[in-house]
Amino acid sequence: MAFVTTGFPWPPETGVRADMFDRMFVKRYDATMLPAPPRPGLRRVPSWFRIAREVRRQHAEYDVLVSWNEGATVSLMALDGVRRSPKPHVAMLYWFSRPLVRASMQAFGDRLHAIVTWTSVQRDYAIRHLEYPPERIYMVKHYVEQLYFRPSDVETDMICSVGAEMRDYPTLIEALRGTDIRCHIAADHVRTSRVAAFGSHTRAETLAAIAGDNVTIGRKKLPELRDLYARSRFVVVPLHPSDTDNGVTVILEAMAMGKPVICSRTKGQVDVIQEGVTGLYVPVGDPEAMRSAILELWNDPERAKAMGRAARAYIEKHHTLDKFCHDVRRAIDASLDGIPAGPGGFLEA
Repeated sequence: MAFVTTGFPWPPETGVRADMFDRMFVKRYDATMLPAPPRPGLRRVPSWFRIAREVRRQHAEYDVLVSWNEGATVSLMALDGVRRSPKPHVAMLYWFSRPLVRASMQAFGDRLHAIVTWTSVQRDYAIRHLEYPPERIYMVKHYVEQLYFRPSDVETDMICSVGAEMRDYPTLIEALRGTDIRCHIAADHVRTSRVAAFGSHTRAETLAAIAGDNVTIGRKKLPELRDLYARSRFVVVPLHPSDTDNGVTVILEAMAMGKPVICSRTKGQVDVIQEGVTGLYVPVGDPEAMRSAILELWNDPERAKAMGRAARAYIEKHHTLDKFCHDVRRAIDASLDGIPAGPGGFLEA
């Protein structure tokens, strides 16, 4: 079984993740496998397409191909459209309504042996709008590195928000205006378009110009990010309207650190937070509602701690890295054995 991704090996802080994936798959294809382009002009070809082409060239070395990168997956599907590979291809996808993925699924979706996903809204989209067979779309719970992101007994004197994709930071900044609650926004830019090629980017300097003195903005490295989570009483994830699970990584990291999450109630972000138990939802783009939720948790630290403990317990039960790896492998094996996805896409325990 071979695993296709892009980029280079995981950073040192994510050694557990690298070990888990290397044990689950015999061979991993990423940017380190690419030969140097013979001509300078070829460097302009995206790495994910070059990886897909190289993987197809080495098809005799694997029995099953698993891809976890949108560009590589689409490229492999397109190459299959020209010349079908004799090896089954299982794709790990989460954004079927995205124009590039939607068009590729409509043209070459039948080339995929099965799909593994972790967003129920997007799974339903693939079934309803792309007419992909529901028994071939397997649901798993997304992972967080729960050994790296874990509760830390430090004083909580602030809150934070993290991430760049579809973040509605102006609403958060307005919600904090007039309060004395310190907040750090861990981002150096924001993307607010559904189409990556035409993404609307807002730089941190633009956000800083409208922020109050109690809000600081700037990207954090992974160890600094973990410290930021630890010092935060809770984490806020303000989102623009979206039908995919934008913010899921940050939500899971915060919950793994034992922090409740305040999140905008978007159509796509429905699979993780338990309202009133591990976090709170607020209407999209409503600074007054967000301010009310922030003050509610800030002024009740014991409730915030209780919700944080519930969040960590939920992570340990449903979203650990080892469970994710096991469930992905189980779904792939089930697809190869002809065992269909059950109700909602999950396999029986």
